[in-house]
Amino acid sequence: MDTRPLSMDTRRRVHHGELLSAASALALLALMFATKWYGVAGVPDPSAARPAISTAENGWDGLTAVRWVMLVTICAAVGSVLLHASQRSHGSETDTSRWLAGLGALTSALLVYRVLIALPAASKVIDQKLGAVLGLVSALGIALGGWESMHAQRARPVAASRRPRPGRRPPAASDPPARPPRAAAPPAR
Repeated sequence: MDTRPLSMDTRRRVHHGELLSAASALALLALMFATKWYGVAGVPDPSAARPAISTAENGWDGLTAVRWVMLVTICAAVGSVLLHASQRSHGSETDTSRWLAGLGALTSALLVYRVLIALPAASKVIDQKLGAVLGLVSALGIALGGWESMHAQRARPVAASRRPRPGRRPPAASDPPARPPRAAAPPAR
């Protein structure tokens, strides 16, 4: 395995937006399992003194359908950084920024709905916890990173067209001036 540090060329291929998306995705993954997202009213206790037991659920257990979209978004964000870090400079670069922005926006919209508007199980869930809000912020970070990466991808072709083509060096001040093109011969009559 190659243990050399990342070269400058590799750092140029991975945009800051992709790094933001990957960091937000890893934070969302940790928040999904490590923090409590929803307060839940449990099964009523048979004693009259305590009518119900309240507990809390994490994001994985509380969001049964949305968790799969979150998992795909996390894999796409981390995979985007790994893909761009492993691509060679002479090959074509895969544009994953639109996918990241789209998946991040979809995950954010689903979490806005499930965290702020309609809690997952209205009859069972009492309230949302800090983990749900932090998970929503992480999903917004994935979408923002994809958006920033999209803008960096758009700005790059302009800068790349100013660079000399591989194999050609830029003209130096000591080079003789280029000859003007020859005039076309007059047509025969």
